[in-house]
Amino acid sequence: MASLRRTCGWRPTLTNPLPDGEPLPSPPVGSDPFRPSGHTGLLLSALRRFGGTAPKRSGLDMGVGSGAVLGMLGVERLYGVDIDPEALAATADLMAQIGLADRADLRLGSLWEPVLHERFDIIASNLPQFAATEPADPEHSPYWSFGGADGRRFMDPFLAGLHDHLNETSVAFITHNRFLGMERTEALLRETGLEAREVLSAAVLLHPLKAALLHPDVRAQAQGVGIIRLGPYEFVDVQILEIRPRGSA
Repeated sequence: MASLRRTCGWRPTLTNPLPDGEPLPSPPVGSDPFRPSGHTGLLLSALRRFGGTAPKRSGLDMGVGSGAVLGMLGVERLYGVDIDPEALAATADLMAQIGLADRADLRLGSLWEPVLHERFDIIASNLPQFAATEPADPEHSPYWSFGGADGRRFMDPFLAGLHDHLNETSVAFITHNRFLGMERTEALLRETGLEAREVLSAAVLLHPLKAALLHPDVRAQAQGVGIIRLGPYEFVDVQILEIRPRGSA
């Protein structure tokens, strides 16, 4: 099995995302709470299309879900970080099924905390970034799709720490809901010497229950830009960003 360990100094920042200590809701009976989403599928496409030329000594999957593809790209050492121990256990099982367990090091903790000062050749990330203040995905783990009122609860600290975990020839691929605002993302990256370009994008259908929990301020600001309405249906416009040290491309 892939190793699953709790790193020293781990302090979870999201042990229970519901207010007042309410119990986390259970996923529907017979469902797979870790079934890959449309966001993950788009990220996998980008990794397969654009990630093949990256150095392949080490790869990090921040918020586990894409580490298997990093392994299939030939990355020699695979690291995975997640705050949810059940997500890590599911990933360990998947790694074992596809013969990558001996290359995987899965760590429990919040964002960059479990990897301290380690650097990686390639990083993949599909963080919770839906603009909601409570768990918003009825078909997945309650840790999914819970990005705070503007969706940037995890994105901003991830971007702020990214530079310290990249080498000069490294690359990161991340999912990025367009309603988060590219100007803010690019500004955060510039502050640490990084730059981004969009390599893929797609409109992903929102589950009706999830759409109902979208923060109204974000819906009002992003309607027709990052949020697309088609009759009774709503879609979120998802980007895949390729991020590198400035001037390295």
